[in-house]
Amino acid sequence: MTKGTIEIPVSVLSSVETLDELQDWLTAQSPAIVAELREARAEDIAGKFTEWKPRHAPWPTVSK
Repeated sequence: MTKGTIEIPVSVLSSVETLDELQDWLTAQSPAIVAELREARAEDIAGKFTEWKPRHAPWPTVSK
């Protein structure tokens, strides 16, 4: 395989129905992303997860 080339098995290409599914498969092939997800899950299980609280910043709008 040449640098900058990704090999996708025919079985994967024939089984995906959307580009999102293909993106999910490609993401799962990245060791760095998988390690990050595992770390986040371990923190969640250990109770280190803090709930995200959205903030609302008012922005003045003008009706047309």
